[in-house]
Amino acid sequence: MVWSQCRLNCDLCHQNSNTALIYFEEKVKTTTTVAIAIAAIASALLAVLIWPEGEDLAAASAPIVPQTATTAVVGSPVAAVDVILPSFDVVRISREGTGVIAGRAAPDAFVEVKVGDQIIGRVRANQAGEWVLIFDAPLEVGPQELSLVAHSTGMDPVQSDNIVVLAVPVRNDGSTITTENGVIAVLTSRYGGSVSRVLQKPGSYIGASILEVSTLDFDERGKAIFSGVADSGVDIRIYLDNEFIGTVSVEASGQWVFSPDNMIYAGGHVLRLDQMREGDIVELRVEQPFDTTDAMDMVMAESSVVIMPGNNLWHIARRVYGSGILYTQIFRANNEAIRDPNLIFPGQKFILPRAEISLNRDI
Repeated sequence: MVWSQCRLNCDLCHQNSNTALIYFEEKVKTTTTVAIAIAAIASALLAVLIWPEGEDLAAASAPIVPQTATTAVVGSPVAAVDVILPSFDVVRISREGTGVIAGRAAPDAFVEVKVGDQIIGRVRANQAGEWVLIFDAPLEVGPQELSLVAHSTGMDPVQSDNIVVLAVPVRNDGSTITTENGVIAVLTSRYGGSVSRVLQKPGSYIGASILEVSTLDFDERGKAIFSGVADSGVDIRIYLDNEFIGTVSVEASGQWVFSPDNMIYAGGHVLRLDQMREGDIVELRVEQPFDTTDAMDMVMAESSVVIMPGNNLWHIARRVYGSGILYTQIFRANNEAIRDPNLIFPGQKFILPRAEISLNRDI
């Protein structure tokens, strides 16, 4: 009797549970259907009330894809930062070894001016990248090498491509600067392969109203490169052995550089410069004789050197002595042959003196 009652109660409980479950499922379906219907009606009303006329409603129903990091363009190049190397514009050194040095660098960069490995001054470039250093501590007598290092915020230090080679003469009380005895300053490439430029020479200043040939170099192919100074803005006609070979315009700095198309063969030559004014009038004319010869016997190489295409005092000294700044040694031992240390020509023969100082050959 007890067991039968329990089973009856259990069956009733099971039946009630099924009924409750069916009721719950029907209730959920009804509620969901109503909710979906309400949402659809609300969306339709919203579209009618606020959607602009003429817009495509289908476009609004398109799924929105959220932007992620993967949608960005991968591998787009980063803009390269232009590196401005420090450079020399003006070098003026007195016989006492003091002077003024000016140049350019990146705006607001701190520029170190060095003689060899020693810093002789620090200066900050202005917003235009211009800087000027005036130094009172005299430079040492003899050959010197000026270079620049610039420091800019957030960037590695950069050094100048060009250096200035100086020859500071012995200082004698009461002596004056003459054309034979004074400071020599030549701007040249740290690595070679470009035209040297005279910044200062004894007894004269670059930029004067003159016409002259300052240097004659040859590149690695043996092609001649002439350079010099004249009045800024004028045109110069250039003749080789009275044959017209080209015209060059003088830069605002008063410098000019010219390289003829044809090779210059061995032998004696005369270079002529005609400085022109309006109306094809020759205002100034200068002639510069020079001589090129074939290579001499190698037997003489130990004590002398013949100037060949590609040679200049700087390169000769660097090869023979291990340092370009020793070119002044060659100049002083050949005073009679070299009238101007800025101008040597193929075919000239120079004695190579014993170096008085020893320098690092890895310069």
